[in-house]
Amino acid sequence: MSALSVRIGFVPSYRPYGPIPPWVVSMRASAIAALEQIEGLTLVFPKIHPEDPTTTDGVEGFSPDGCVCNLDEADAVAEYFMHQKVDAIIVGAMNFGDERSAIKVAELLDVPTFLYATKEPPALENRSLARQSDSYCGTIAIAAGLYRRRLHYHFGGIFFHDESEFTESIDTFVRAVAVKKSLFNARIGQIGVRPQTFESVGFDEIAMARKFNQNVIYSELSALVNQAQDLADDDPRVVVLIDAMHSSAQQITVTEDWVVKAAKLEATIAEFWRVNKLSAVSIQCWPVIQRSWGMSVCAVLGSLTGKGMPVACEADTMGALAMLAGYSAGLGTTDPHFVDWTIQHRDNPNRFLSWHCGNAPVSLAAAEQPVALRSRVDMVGDGQPTENDVMAGLYQFQIKPGDVTFCRLSEVGDQWKMLIVPGRVVPSDEVLNGTWAWIEVPDHERLYRSIVENGFIHHASMAHGNQVESLSLACKLMDIEPVIVW
Repeated sequence: MSALSVRIGFVPSYRPYGPIPPWVVSMRASAIAALEQIEGLTLVFPKIHPEDPTTTDGVEGFSPDGCVCNLDEADAVAEYFMHQKVDAIIVGAMNFGDERSAIKVAELLDVPTFLYATKEPPALENRSLARQSDSYCGTIAIAAGLYRRRLHYHFGGIFFHDESEFTESIDTFVRAVAVKKSLFNARIGQIGVRPQTFESVGFDEIAMARKFNQNVIYSELSALVNQAQDLADDDPRVVVLIDAMHSSAQQITVTEDWVVKAAKLEATIAEFWRVNKLSAVSIQCWPVIQRSWGMSVCAVLGSLTGKGMPVACEADTMGALAMLAGYSAGLGTTDPHFVDWTIQHRDNPNRFLSWHCGNAPVSLAAAEQPVALRSRVDMVGDGQPTENDVMAGLYQFQIKPGDVTFCRLSEVGDQWKMLIVPGRVVPSDEVLNGTWAWIEVPDHERLYRSIVENGFIHHASMAHGNQVESLSLACKLMDIEPVIVW
């Protein structure tokens, strides 16, 4: 079950030659049946009035025969879709289709458009080639109109609705639309400032506003720490989080004082998220909080990310956007891990270490080794909790195996790029500090060169699953240059 969904309007386009052909009726029905099964898609479509099938009503969403074949119907269906706040539309030519009305719906809404053609039905026995459909030809006309108007559209292909290629193509589109929806008009929290020497995580807030209509919501780290310190130990929110932190790891070598502090800070950041209706957060995770409150926050960030609140380390706000993109491409079903490109494997040149201090959600932990909650100075877990240990508070575990996709956004002079890299987690018998995985790619030299020559930095978001097609389509819908390293 997906945690995220998008609302998509379906435009069954047809050219009338008299009464609506049975083929169009069957194509509309099979399309709706197939689309309603797609994960993360809430379908909106023109309905047929139960008493008068000729009714056109833009408020209630009625259209003759539940289709669109002229400009008046296009106006009504577009009005209905506006009321329903659709995020995108799907245009299907049920027979030849009507280019003017199909294009008009897309034009009035100006949202991402998925265009496809239907395959031909069996031929009738006459010399006309018996074109019951002719969607092949009509779809070209619709595409030409979309192209001339410079509308964002994606051509899926030529399908019958019960074919797996149709549902797979729609699934990719749904995930791409989810990425676009999540990034546009987002509120991104930034807590504190970047580390003094980390110029690389700098970003242009105004460029984000121009590109995505985003707002960056700032808070001083000290202000949130003060709020956290004011919470009582027996505050119900704190008690719940203390219990959750205890149950999150099989090995714990931090003091109870750290657990209480962590619960208070998590509750405070979650409230900052809720009040400001945030989509992602970046935070200054060192060195100020170690000095001001004697703790590290890695595990807190992992806990928040695992609850659908992606948090990037080291005040990397652009990194938080990448986490949001990966989370949305997965429809909220897989948690991202904010990582460093750390080192190349010493023996296998096509492997590298994807790592960070201990900030991954425990949902990503491999089953082979226990999840540990400890200090960086107690890497192997054989020590006792140390009072006043400012390095305490990181998760330690290996990331679970499977296909993964790395994502990174960058902007220079209003030119946006997205790095998209598929890889595979390779299980290891090693025990390393932090949260980590060895990743294998087909050509590490090409990957590393692409990162360096395109100006990407040492941080990325990693999410399980192959998201290459959905992220690259999202780039197409948002006028972002995809840098795909297969």
